Amino acid sequence: MVLTRRSLLKSASLLGAAAFASPVMAVPWITGKARFLDYPFKLGVASGDPLPTGFVLWTRLAPSPLDAAATGSEPIPVGYEIAEDENFRKIAQRGTVVAYPENAHAVHVDVTGLQAGRPYWYRFKAGDEISPVGRAITTPAIGAAVDKFRFAFASCQEFEAGFFKAYRDMIAEEADLIVHLGDYIYEKSYGGFNTRRVPITEAHSLTDYRQLHATYKLDPDLQAGHAHTSWLMTWDDHEVANDYAADQGENYEPVPAFLKRRAAAYKAYYEHMPLRAAARPMGPDSRIYQRTVVGDLLEINMLDTRQYRTDQPCQTPDNGGWKIIDGQLCEERFDPNRTILGEEQERWLLRGLGRSRAQWNVLAQGMLFSQHDYRVGAGSEHGSEYWDGYTVSRDRVLNTIEQRNVSNPVIIGGDVHATYVCDVKKDFNNPESKTLASEFVTTSITSGNWYHDRNTATLVDNPHIKLYEGRHRGYTLATLDKKEWRTDLRVVDDVRKRDLKARTLKSYVIEDGVAGVNEA
Repeated sequence: MVLTRRSLLKSASLLGAAAFASPVMAVPWITGKARFLDYPFKLGVASGDPLPTGFVLWTRLAPSPLDAAATGSEPIPVGYEIAEDENFRKIAQRGTVVAYPENAHAVHVDVTGLQAGRPYWYRFKAGDEISPVGRAITTPAIGAAVDKFRFAFASCQEFEAGFFKAYRDMIAEEADLIVHLGDYIYEKSYGGFNTRRVPITEAHSLTDYRQLHATYKLDPDLQAGHAHTSWLMTWDDHEVANDYAADQGENYEPVPAFLKRRAAAYKAYYEHMPLRAAARPMGPDSRIYQRTVVGDLLEINMLDTRQYRTDQPCQTPDNGGWKIIDGQLCEERFDPNRTILGEEQERWLLRGLGRSRAQWNVLAQGMLFSQHDYRVGAGSEHGSEYWDGYTVSRDRVLNTIEQRNVSNPVIIGGDVHATYVCDVKKDFNNPESKTLASEFVTTSITSGNWYHDRNTATLVDNPHIKLYEGRHRGYTLATLDKKEWRTDLRVVDDVRKRDLKARTLKSYVIEDGVAGVNEA
């Protein structure tokens, strides 16, 4: 590096000292003195958290992606340019932010002052190096008439299990928005794969999690998905550790040690995602739940079902995390003090649902919401980690949907490496009970499923589950208009091969004003 910390600070008196600060300076599109060992934009670019007036832009300077120290120990100015056309003939904004070594030289630009409901193109510059071009889309003005909107949602992309080619299909299908519902990375190598490898066995430190995020970001299809359009993000468990619940790991690590690990994981996650400053971690805490409105058509509530939850019910000293529990013997399921969202987030969600004026209202989170009884015949068994382990939390959400007459509620989830299509019942044990909402759980981008036959056999006792399908990898595509919601289950061929063959497995529709899912 030619640029020194002293000369940079002298030329930019507005720089803050906070670890995550990326202050904007009103200076021209820079050329520069920063020099790199190699091309610094190897991890690509991304945009996220779209609003009617802007979005967040992200990149990270990483000439040696698996070695954050290789970028140097000095802060580096990074220019950005936003245009109304992909050839950058009509510039909408220019500015400069600073990439700090404390943050692995990642930058987040909170862009405002743009026009609603249209695409923009952006790029970064550091020294004499220019990044790839990305496209970001602002949402329509709140309350503005929107006739149609299309978004994709995905989860569970284990790097070692295969290639992320489903994102190529999202681009081909022209998704306006991509919603990621968790397990963006896996915290360790689960073995048994010959397709590709991650650099560490299991992450515990900040360096470990940074290496994993960088490894995943090097996937060209994932980079292309981020460059294609803006994203909304939430996390599930593997961004930190398998099956964790708040400050509890599945292996009963001491709480202080686990929170230190969670702090490292959350910081690395923020450093690699297009998230607003409001999501900046403060130690082991980070608020990522948020609400996005698309004109008068759609409202998306992005939820965090990991950070605030009570530990899974009916744990045993030698068996933490997810397990199948007896529906009657595990009385903890019905404890009114148990929560999957935490009190503050739950109040925020229920208040927002009650006030929404959108035609379609989405709860986006990482879990299976509907009941699934895994025992055929008398009695019942349930997955402890899903909303089945937090029945009172689920009832409060359903009561609000019913009592406030929430318009067209749709719940989307991930985590299970399978597709679910469900009618969400007021009483899941009564097939004649009122249907209050619809649910689609997306299959995984790459992560495997070994329970298709077992779970399909249980559907006879779960008539509200219209489909369970665990044999295919892919994502889910939703197309909304004033009359209906259409869901296409998009699946790809063998994820261990790079070539893309994609198809729609099945399609389902929800009619405006009519709760429940029907096959198209």
